[in-house]
Amino acid sequence: MKFLILISIVALLASLSAMAESPLKLELLTPKEPISLKKDDLEKPGVGTVLPPKVDITLRYRITNTGKEAVVIKHGGDESFNQLMIKGPGAENVAWNKPVSADYRFGEAVSLKPGESKEFEIKELMYGTRDLNYWSIIKAGDYEVILKFNSRTGRDLMTLTSKPAKFSVVIK
Repeated sequence: MKFLILISIVALLASLSAMAESPLKLELLTPKEPISLKKDDLEKPGVGTVLPPKVDITLRYRITNTGKEAVVIKHGGDESFNQLMIKGPGAENVAWNKPVSADYRFGEAVSLKPGESKEFEIKELMYGTRDLNYWSIIKAGDYEVILKFNSRTGRDLMTLTSKPAKFSVVIK
Protein backbone atom coordinates (compact mmCIF):
# COMPACT_ATOMS: atom_id res chain seq x y z
CA MET A 1 0.00 0.00 0.00
CA LYS A 2 2.84 2.42 0.86
CA PHE A 3 4.42 1.65 -2.51
CA LEU A 4 1.16 2.48 -4.31
CA ILE A 5 0.85 5.79 -2.45
CA LEU A 6 4.49 6.65 -3.23
CA ILE A 7 3.98 5.91 -6.94
CA SER A 8 0.81 8.04 -6.96
CA ILE A 9 2.65 10.99 -5.41
CA VAL A 10 5.53 10.70 -7.90
CA ALA A 11 3.04 10.56 -10.82
CA LEU A 12 1.19 13.61 -9.49
CA LEU A 13 4.41 15.62 -9.13
CA ALA A 14 5.53 14.61 -12.63
CA SER A 15 2.20 15.68 -14.14
CA LEU A 16 2.28 19.00 -12.28
CA SER A 17 5.79 19.78 -13.54
CA ALA A 18 4.69 18.89 -17.10
CA MET A 19 1.80 21.33 -16.75
CA ALA A 20 4.12 24.23 -15.88
CA GLU A 21 3.21 27.39 -17.71
CA SER A 22 5.03 27.66 -21.02
CA PRO A 23 6.82 30.94 -21.75
CA LEU A 24 5.45 30.66 -25.30
CA LYS A 25 2.07 32.04 -26.32
CA LEU A 26 0.19 31.09 -29.48
CA GLU A 27 -2.12 33.50 -31.28
CA LEU A 28 -4.17 32.48 -34.31
CA LEU A 29 -4.58 35.32 -36.80
CA THR A 30 -7.66 35.04 -38.99
CA PRO A 31 -8.77 37.42 -41.74
CA LYS A 32 -10.95 40.27 -40.46
CA GLU A 33 -12.75 40.65 -43.80
CA PRO A 34 -14.91 37.81 -45.16
CA ILE A 35 -13.03 35.33 -47.33
CA SER A 36 -14.46 35.14 -50.88
CA LEU A 37 -14.59 31.74 -52.53
CA LYS A 38 -15.81 31.09 -56.06
CA LYS A 39 -18.57 28.56 -56.50
CA ASP A 40 -16.34 26.71 -59.00
CA ASP A 41 -13.67 26.31 -56.29
CA LEU A 42 -16.09 24.31 -54.16
CA GLU A 43 -16.82 21.65 -56.74
CA LYS A 44 -15.17 18.28 -56.42
CA PRO A 45 -11.84 18.28 -58.32
CA GLY A 46 -12.46 15.55 -60.89
CA VAL A 47 -14.62 12.69 -62.03
CA GLY A 48 -14.79 9.90 -59.48
CA THR A 49 -13.23 12.01 -56.72
CA VAL A 50 -15.00 11.68 -53.41
CA LEU A 51 -12.88 14.09 -51.38
CA PRO A 52 -14.03 17.66 -50.82
CA PRO A 53 -11.83 20.26 -52.54
CA LYS A 54 -8.96 22.10 -50.87
CA VAL A 55 -9.78 25.78 -50.59
CA ASP A 56 -7.46 28.74 -51.00
CA ILE A 57 -7.68 29.95 -47.40
CA THR A 58 -4.48 30.85 -45.57
CA LEU A 59 -4.40 31.39 -41.82
CA ARG A 60 -1.45 32.82 -39.93
CA TYR A 61 -0.30 32.20 -36.40
CA ARG A 62 2.14 33.97 -34.14
CA ILE A 63 4.30 32.41 -31.44
CA THR A 64 5.63 34.86 -28.84
CA ASN A 65 8.23 34.22 -26.15
CA THR A 66 6.91 35.92 -23.01
CA GLY A 67 9.65 34.41 -20.84
CA LYS A 68 12.99 35.76 -19.69
CA GLU A 69 15.18 33.30 -21.60
CA ALA A 70 15.53 32.38 -25.26
CA VAL A 71 13.57 29.31 -26.37
CA VAL A 72 14.31 27.13 -29.38
CA ILE A 73 11.40 25.30 -31.00
CA LYS A 74 11.31 23.03 -34.02
CA HIS A 75 9.07 24.05 -36.89
CA GLY A 76 8.22 21.93 -39.92
CA GLY A 77 9.40 18.46 -40.77
CA ASP A 78 8.39 15.63 -38.47
CA GLU A 79 9.42 17.56 -35.36
CA SER A 80 6.32 19.71 -35.22
CA PHE A 81 2.74 19.63 -36.42
CA ASN A 82 -0.46 21.61 -36.19
CA GLN A 83 -3.95 20.47 -35.30
CA LEU A 84 -6.89 22.50 -36.57
CA MET A 85 -10.43 22.24 -35.24
CA ILE A 86 -12.97 24.13 -37.31
CA LYS A 87 -16.69 24.48 -36.57
CA GLY A 88 -19.14 25.97 -39.03
CA PRO A 89 -21.94 25.20 -41.49
CA GLY A 90 -19.74 23.76 -44.23
CA ALA A 91 -16.56 22.61 -42.50
CA GLU A 92 -15.47 19.15 -43.63
CA ASN A 93 -12.42 17.45 -42.14
CA VAL A 94 -10.44 15.32 -44.59
CA ALA A 95 -8.08 12.90 -42.84
CA TRP A 96 -5.18 11.25 -44.67
CA ASN A 97 -5.68 7.50 -44.84
CA LYS A 98 -2.90 6.35 -47.13
CA PRO A 99 0.64 5.11 -46.40
CA VAL A 100 3.39 7.61 -45.59
CA SER A 101 7.09 7.23 -46.30
CA ALA A 102 9.18 6.18 -43.32
CA ASP A 103 11.94 8.76 -43.84
CA TYR A 104 12.43 11.28 -41.03
CA ARG A 105 12.19 14.92 -42.03
CA PHE A 106 14.00 17.44 -39.90
CA GLY A 107 12.36 20.75 -39.10
CA GLU A 108 13.88 24.18 -38.79
CA ALA A 109 15.21 25.29 -35.40
CA VAL A 110 13.52 28.59 -34.58
CA SER A 111 15.01 30.62 -31.77
CA LEU A 112 12.80 33.12 -29.97
CA LYS A 113 14.49 35.70 -27.75
CA PRO A 114 12.54 37.10 -24.79
CA GLY A 115 9.71 39.28 -26.14
CA GLU A 116 10.29 38.10 -29.73
CA SER A 117 7.52 36.81 -32.00
CA LYS A 118 7.55 34.79 -35.22
CA GLU A 119 4.67 34.32 -37.65
CA PHE A 120 3.90 31.21 -39.68
CA GLU A 121 1.29 30.25 -42.29
CA ILE A 122 -1.24 27.46 -42.65
CA LYS A 123 -2.02 27.18 -46.36
CA GLU A 124 -5.21 25.59 -47.69
CA LEU A 125 -6.26 24.75 -44.10
CA MET A 126 -3.76 21.86 -44.12
CA TYR A 127 -2.63 20.40 -40.81
CA GLY A 128 -1.21 17.35 -39.06
CA THR A 129 2.04 15.52 -39.57
CA ARG A 130 3.50 16.67 -42.89
CA ASP A 131 0.28 18.66 -43.51
CA LEU A 132 -1.44 15.57 -44.89
CA ASN A 133 -4.89 16.40 -43.47
CA TYR A 134 -7.02 19.38 -44.40
CA TRP A 135 -10.30 21.15 -43.81
CA SER A 136 -12.60 21.96 -46.68
CA ILE A 137 -15.14 24.77 -46.54
CA ILE A 138 -18.11 24.09 -48.79
CA LYS A 139 -20.70 26.62 -47.60
CA ALA A 140 -20.86 30.31 -46.82
CA GLY A 141 -21.09 31.25 -43.17
CA ASP A 142 -19.26 32.02 -39.96
CA TYR A 143 -16.57 29.65 -38.73
CA GLU A 144 -14.69 29.19 -35.48
CA VAL A 145 -11.19 27.73 -35.47
CA ILE A 146 -8.77 26.60 -32.77
CA LEU A 147 -5.14 25.78 -33.45
CA LYS A 148 -2.87 23.48 -31.48
CA PHE A 149 0.85 23.73 -32.28
CA ASN A 150 3.01 20.78 -31.21
CA SER A 151 6.79 21.04 -31.26
CA ARG A 152 9.98 19.72 -29.76
CA THR A 153 11.85 21.93 -27.33
CA GLY A 154 14.94 19.89 -26.61
CA ARG A 155 13.67 16.41 -25.79
CA ASP A 156 10.26 17.56 -24.59
CA LEU A 157 7.12 17.75 -26.69
CA MET A 158 5.29 21.01 -26.10
CA THR A 159 1.71 21.81 -27.09
CA LEU A 160 0.40 25.37 -27.41
CA THR A 161 -3.32 26.02 -27.89
CA SER A 162 -4.79 29.20 -29.35
CA LYS A 163 -7.93 30.91 -28.19
CA PRO A 164 -10.87 30.39 -30.55
CA ALA A 165 -10.75 32.72 -33.55
CA LYS A 166 -13.45 33.46 -36.12
CA PHE A 167 -13.62 34.03 -39.84
CA SER A 168 -16.41 34.36 -42.39
CA VAL A 169 -16.77 32.90 -45.86
CA VAL A 170 -18.88 34.25 -48.72
CA ILE A 171 -19.51 32.42 -51.99
CA LYS A 172 -19.52 34.38 -55.25
